Amino acid sequence: MHRVVQSILTIGLAISSGLLCADEPAAATWPHFRVTWVQDHSPGRRDVNAEGNSLKLMAFDSADGQGERAVLGTPGSYARPLLTPDGRRIVYSSHVDHSVWWVDFAGGSAQKLAPGFALDVWQDPVNRATWVYLADWVGKPESFRLRNVRRIRLDDVQSEEVVWNETQISPDNFQLSLSGRQAAGEFPWPSGGVADLTTGKWIRRGTGCWASMAPDDSGVSWVFDGPHRNLQMFAPGIERGWSVPVNTAPEFAGHEVFHPRWSNHTQYFALTGPYRVNGPINTISGGGPDVEIQLGRFSSDMTKVSAWYRVTRNDLGDFFPDAWFEGGETSVIDPAGLKSLAAAVAARPVQQVRVKLKCAEASRIPAARSILPYRSALVVHKYDVLSVEEGELAEQQILVAHWGIRDGTAQPSARVRPGQTLTLTVESFEEHRELRGERQIMDGAWTGIPLFYIVSGKK
Repeated sequence: MHRVVQSILTIGLAISSGLLCADEPAAATWPHFRVTWVQDHSPGRRDVNAEGNSLKLMAFDSADGQGERAVLGTPGSYARPLLTPDGRRIVYSSHVDHSVWWVDFAGGSAQKLAPGFALDVWQDPVNRATWVYLADWVGKPESFRLRNVRRIRLDDVQSEEVVWNETQISPDNFQLSLSGRQAAGEFPWPSGGVADLTTGKWIRRGTGCWASMAPDDSGVSWVFDGPHRNLQMFAPGIERGWSVPVNTAPEFAGHEVFHPRWSNHTQYFALTGPYRVNGPINTISGGGPDVEIQLGRFSSDMTKVSAWYRVTRNDLGDFFPDAWFEGGETSVIDPAGLKSLAAAVAARPVQQVRVKLKCAEASRIPAARSILPYRSALVVHKYDVLSVEEGELAEQQILVAHWGIRDGTAQPSARVRPGQTLTLTVESFEEHRELRGERQIMDGAWTGIPLFYIVSGKK
């Protein structure tokens, strides 16, 4: 559905691996940009959460012709790298001594900034001061929770201010709006939402991870869904929200993706993928050498990804990207476009149909322990539509989500075999906002097929 427009190929030499990279669309069709990320050199390339000491801090500049390069090439702990708003420095965290550091994008010696874990870097639009937002771990980093969110000026470590203590938060993403009054995050995981840092209150937007905030003051935000394939988008006045598939790059082939983070430009974001190796917890935890850095460009109406740019091409694990685009500080999401989108979302009907189906492909019901820390999971099967008994449905194939595990217990009713026929009443999954962050098991790389949720039915 979303095709990358290719013309002149931009080819870079990956300093760290000697392999070709960034060879998708022409650099001329994109603004000048920079990207930083961590590259995993451990066996198996599975350090998806950047918790180990076998990482290199990497960078790519679309204008310098160097391709992928190591900023800090000695393997170590370089967790969650973040570009400063001017794109000139990289802020990262070390799990060795729970401290925050910075280094020039061009390289050189790293400088220790403060104790803690870095969450975001923000520039005051009035006085241009650059602030690093950081927090402290609750127990060990594997607790996946932080507290005492505060900020310090990058050029003045004595200027510490506490900005959020109302809840604990999760470390995957915490991102501020242009004014610095709002921040998207998990409060904590899996409750994604938006916090008002001036009032100390927050609004829950959905269940999921990697909540992100538009870098202007439009109030647009997202929460990444449980299947790790779609952004659940929200905006003031559009409480029903809308979904944007982000596993549509040709190399992803419908598989799971991870680490989505809005850049400093409203139109662009970064993520990693594809994930197709089963790991100790789920597919994401499998990581693997196929995981690369990709940049996506939103369509003007914010309803799809209109183009992709592949940054890396190597046999290592590339995780936690952050991107900076020249001119991003003046970019805004069109208010008129949001108004039109709000009207379209409000007019969207609830689609419920009763259909006779034949299972074309079935997903497995996993062991309950394999989905931890989730306690429940939806299992998605692919069906051919044999007939429509009630309602309207034009598609010849649909996906249907069944509860495969509820409260740690497998549900036999979700076990379907290929060739089996069923009559089901289903509704568009889009209307079930409460399910968007639930873990989903989808064994096939099924793209472009509408997803439904089973309301009732029989085999």
